[in-house]
Amino acid sequence: MYRGGDVKISVVLLGSIVFLSAASFLSAGEAVFYWGVQTPGKLTWSSATDALADSLEGQSGSTFGARFSKGRTIGFEQNISYSPRFGKPGVKAFQMDSNLLIQAPGKVSPYVTAGSGFIKTWGPDFPSDLDPATIAAAAFSFGTKFSINYGGGIKLRRILGPLGFGVDVRGYTLPSVHDGTLNTMQASIGAVFTW
Repeated sequence: MYRGGDVKISVVLLGSIVFLSAASFLSAGEAVFYWGVQTPGKLTWSSATDALADSLEGQSGSTFGARFSKGRTIGFEQNISYSPRFGKPGVKAFQMDSNLLIQAPGKVSPYVTAGSGFIKTWGPDFPSDLDPATIAAAAFSFGTKFSINYGGGIKLRRILGPLGFGVDVRGYTLPSVHDGTLNTMQASIGAVFTW
C-alpha cells in the first residue's frame, strides 16, 4: 500500500544525512557510523485499562545512524538515527540530537555526553477494535517529542589508518508522552573515522 507520508519522511531522512555528512566532512574531526539496540521503557497512560497497561512495556529493536563531532577534549556532537522498530512491531522512529561532548584526547578515548533533540515515531493508526497489542503499537506511535539524552562510551581511534572502533551507551528521556515520561536505553557499536 502506498503511503505518501513514508515517502516524504524517507526523502527528509536522506536529505538530512547528506547535509550532515557534507557539513561534518568540512569541519568535524570525527564521524561514527553505528548500529545498536534500543529498548523503550513502559509508557504511562493514565486512562489505560489494566489489560492495556500490561502491554505498554516497550520491546527492544535495532537502531542505526551517524554521529559527527568536533573538538579535542571539549566539543560538540550531532547525531542522526533511524529505528525500524521502536517499542512495538510496526512503529518506526527518526531521531536527531545535539550534544556537548567531553572526551580524553588520544588513541584510547573514554567520553561522556549530554544534550537534547527530538524523536519522531510513526506507525499504525489507532485501531477501531480493542486488541491490546494493536492499541499498544499505536500508543508508541506518538509523533514528534522533545528528548534529553545522556551517556558515555569509549573510542579506540586510528587502529587502521583513520579507522577505529567505538562502544556507546545512552539514556533518553521524553518528558511528555501520553501525560507521562518515556525512558529509553540505547547501546551501540560503531566504526570511528578520525581526521
